[in-house]
Amino acid sequence: MKNNFTILKTLPFALFLIIFCVSALVLYQLKNAPKNIKSIKSELIGKNIPEILIPEVNYFGSSNQKQNLNFKEYENQIFAVNFFASWCAPCRIEAPILEELNKIIPVVGVAYKDKFMDTKKFLNDFGNPYKKIGIDNYGKVAIEWGVYGVPETFLINKKGEIIYRHAGPLLYNIFKFEVLPLVQEN
Repeated sequence: MKNNFTILKTLPFALFLIIFCVSALVLYQLKNAPKNIKSIKSELIGKNIPEILIPEVNYFGSSNQKQNLNFKEYENQIFAVNFFASWCAPCRIEAPILEELNKIIPVVGVAYKDKFMDTKKFLNDFGNPYKKIGIDNYGKVAIEWGVYGVPETFLINKKGEIIYRHAGPLLYNIFKFEVLPLVQEN
């Protein structure tokens, strides 16, 4: 009976010691892991942009022409394609960075699974950082581009090939250290 009591007294300490050692090992691994971990790789890097029709929407003009985005007008220049939505909180965070990027290269927006009036309100509230905007009502365009969720940004080179993909909001450090160097070298 006395042996059982001793085991019960030392069991919590032994469990604590095991948990502490495992935690220390995990923290050590995290601390020494490579710092330059890139975002999820896209299978489209190095390939031409998908040839899917994207309806163009004019949120602020009187023109109601039914036409599609024409990426051919950006031939021989680098440009960006950004998937966004009004219901996407990180999209609000990246709007000022996209506006800065649009001063350097054209940025084309694709409103993902969004309602016309919600997108228009979003653009009024947070600014319109896009040269042109297309709409992806059902998510089919996003599937063709390999989009995991919004926001996602793609850089396209002068040949029409995707050279970079960033999943998540474009924050200042990503803009400065990843996007700008690619824009400058292309």
